[in-house]
Amino acid sequence: MTYLENAAQVANESDIAVQVLLSRENTDLELIPLRPRLDAYIAPEVFTARQLRSVGVVGIRGLQPLSVWKEPLPPQVINGVCDAFIEYIRVLLGKSLADIYEAAQAAEIAELERLFCIPDTRPN
Repeated sequence: MTYLENAAQVANESDIAVQVLLSRENTDLELIPLRPRLDAYIAPEVFTARQLRSVGVVGIRGLQPLSVWKEPLPPQVINGVCDAFIEYIRVLLGKSLADIYEAAQAAEIAELERLFCIPDTRPN
């Protein structure tokens, strides 16, 4: 399989996937959302001005990480990309997790308020 076929497979099989762009010196990094698609548009001129090139696709399916690389990269660069991807996931899911926690907390409070409204029928 070619790189493009492998990249498409990783993107399609992942729950969350990004395209990884790096500068030639591997000092500038940009993650482009592939899955889920976000409405943010970044003009190609921005990448050209920053001299970014596509180096791979990174994703996660359930708890299984998936990746495909267009070229060999030093381990410290791959570690940096992985750290950036983890932070991307944290930010992406952070709002959802906060909403879930808030809803669970509200449901628990409502249940406690309901229980405290029940009259005590025990004899004193």
